[in-house]
Amino acid sequence: MPLNNSYKNHYVAIIGGSISGSEASNILAKNGIKIVVFDMNKLPYGKIEDGLPNWHINLRNRQIKEIDKKLDQENVRFIPSTKIGSNIKFLDLINNWGFSAVILANGAWKDRKFPVEGIEKFKDKELIYQNAFINWFNHKHECKFNGKNYFIKNNAVVVGGGLASLDVIKIVMIELVKKQLFLKKGIEIDLFTLEKEGVHKILDRFKFTLEDLDIKKARLVYRRTAKEMPLKAPKDDSEESILKAQEVSRKLLVKYQEKYLFDFIPQSVPLSFTENKGKLTGIIFQKVTALNGKITSIKNSTFELKTEMLISSIGSVPEKMEGLPYKNGTLKMRNNTDYHVDGFENVFAIGNAVTGKGNIQESKRHGKEMTSLILNKNLTKDALEKWVVYHNSEIKSKVKKHLNGMLKEISSKEIQPENIIEGILNKTAEIQKKLGYATYKDWTIKNIPNRLEDELPKNKTNIKCL
Repeated sequence: MPLNNSYKNHYVAIIGGSISGSEASNILAKNGIKIVVFDMNKLPYGKIEDGLPNWHINLRNRQIKEIDKKLDQENVRFIPSTKIGSNIKFLDLINNWGFSAVILANGAWKDRKFPVEGIEKFKDKELIYQNAFINWFNHKHECKFNGKNYFIKNNAVVVGGGLASLDVIKIVMIELVKKQLFLKKGIEIDLFTLEKEGVHKILDRFKFTLEDLDIKKARLVYRRTAKEMPLKAPKDDSEESILKAQEVSRKLLVKYQEKYLFDFIPQSVPLSFTENKGKLTGIIFQKVTALNGKITSIKNSTFELKTEMLISSIGSVPEKMEGLPYKNGTLKMRNNTDYHVDGFENVFAIGNAVTGKGNIQESKRHGKEMTSLILNKNLTKDALEKWVVYHNSEIKSKVKKHLNGMLKEISSKEIQPENIIEGILNKTAEIQKKLGYATYKDWTIKNIPNRLEDELPKNKTNIKCL
């Protein structure tokens, strides 16, 4: 699309620089609009960095490279380590900074609360939430890691469904086997080998069983059946397509179980818990069935799973920001639109900030589609990367259809006067100076974490910090 001069001298703030934010930045910047991207983290990679398990090396690196390309350009100014809502109040940004528009692309980072009354007292002890858990797993090898530390225990229970819950339970079994092989047998196996070959194959190679290593299987509990796990999306709404997708989901789960040796317990929802001396000791579950798509309890069918480690993997929602309207945990949007935030003329939302889903691909799809509107088979990592490429090509074709809406809205606004633009530049420059920020490239190189695959000596599991 050719540059339209009517878009110049407009500054737009984007909150969040990851999948949706970088998509929005790229589209707007290519049209001559100046962008300021605020991100609460040092790096803009979001769940690519902190929510995608670190064995997805190729996928992670490709996504990071793509984000870098979109943010490291002339019309984009990146402001790291700045959380809108705390470091800068949202209403201050709206009312006092002078942006032509503000786009919320801050994603869904807040875990949904585990649906059992009173259980939050065990949080970060026996109860662990997925986002913090994956962040720990990805960064615990770093010498400067100062986040929460978790110690994986036998008999862990993971509650949830979908690919994220499978990643969580894979981590549990991989970490248990890696640790016990070293402690019990003096054998060092790195997690990349365990993830690629699988727990079952590694144990077979050394002629061990889980029992030999004093390991008890983790349990994955889901409210529906295996075939109803959202692992494979149907091509369309036809019964044939839905049934095929369900069968693929069932087979995928079976493959995961065979490869990583965990148990699956379907059609069960958490009801209550047991405790002893202030520690969580078990979860009481209710067996359920689905009637016309609605979950219904089965009478007299409760059971207990003993555990000292409960991991909740039931999804993420956007963190609420003071000054914004919310409904049912997600942003309240204006009637008949998917991108205008209710109550504001120049505030828009894209990706997980509006969908309330913590899924990377959903975020990318929605980010491109909504920015455009505003502007008016298997288990392998290779298959996942091909899936990303396929979705990207779909996204690009959809973007071209809806590229005028928001551009028209912005160009219809009054041109920002020089003193407003100067104020935005001065305020952002002051933040960057305090942080020691010079250029995007220098900053990302300086702050990229040590990668486990680079630090890990061959066949070693422990990295020593000097």
